[in-house]
Amino acid sequence: MSPVEAQTIRVNDLIAKWKVYRGSIAEPGRYCQIKTDLYQVRNAGWEGNPPISVWPAHLIDADDGMMAAVEHYFLCRCWVGNGIYPAWQLRTMNFVYDMGKLAGVTPRHNPNKPTTPLTAIQMACQEAGIRDGEADLKKSGKSAPWVAMPPKYY
Repeated sequence: MSPVEAQTIRVNDLIAKWKVYRGSIAEPGRYCQIKTDLYQVRNAGWEGNPPISVWPAHLIDADDGMMAAVEHYFLCRCWVGNGIYPAWQLRTMNFVYDMGKLAGVTPRHNPNKPTTPLTAIQMACQEAGIRDGEADLKKSGKSAPWVAMPPKYY
């Protein structure tokens, strides 16, 4: 099994486990809760976030890059699926964010922790989250604005 195949299996496993963990929350709001959960996991103990020990161990991977990929999936699915951003805009924002990572200028959310290096699995998860979010939005009958103010990253 190639490293890419192993990463794909692992990321899909984590995404599925997080969906089950928050399965009592209706879609598409569930994905916003998971996005928030993952932000807390990845920033455990910082600015009031709970320690990593409060989260079920089966939802956590020791590789922060893997957790970033899962977080990116749910962030994109939340934002598109709930009509916060249109898919075209989120793809554009992801491109700018990712290019900023490559150039070393993407600001950190947590000043004590560097951004994870850009990986193919993270980019694939962003796109999968957008695609799944588009399906969620369509299923809900809601719509997204044509364009929305981007989030503040600092």
